[in-house]
Amino acid sequence: MGKKILAVLGVFILIFVIAFASIFWLVSSANKERGNNEEILKSSQSSKKALVVYQPSVSGVSTKIAYQIAEGLNDGGYEVTLNYPGDHLSADITAYSIVVFGTPTFGAHPVTVLADYMKKVTDYSSSKVVLFSTGANPEGKELDEMEELLNTSAYKKVKFKIGTKENEAEAYDLGKALSKE
Repeated sequence: MGKKILAVLGVFILIFVIAFASIFWLVSSANKERGNNEEILKSSQSSKKALVVYQPSVSGVSTKIAYQIAEGLNDGGYEVTLNYPGDHLSADITAYSIVVFGTPTFGAHPVTVLADYMKKVTDYSSSKVVLFSTGANPEGKELDEMEELLNTSAYKKVKFKIGTKENEAEAYDLGKALSKE
């Protein structure tokens, strides 16, 4: 009987270690700087510019949301620059009238690499700042934490809950609406 209990206990410990290691890997992977991934969606309609800075998530949801917002802005007449946060990005965002920051969340916090970039930017006065997050927690406290990094109020804060089929359409509509405001 004692050997069975030890075997079961050993299995539970192994499962716990694997689960902890998986969570650690997910969080550290999400917080890793990904380098320069600049993509520009050109517009022939106007000279208005938007910047979308987002950290990709393991699931790919943050990337899909960022691209849909960018497509909506682009279809609304904006030239849109998309990129990952990091040291490769200039902290001077004054050329952009709309700046979107996006993050996957773990434990209701934005990823560190995006927060670090947001802290480097000192002048948000020429831009409408939009914040979005993706994750399972519906409360979106990470958006408030992101807003605290700004020296101004966010123009909009939007939480996209993972697993919602309407996310991409809502993200596109958000970009399109921003282009008209």
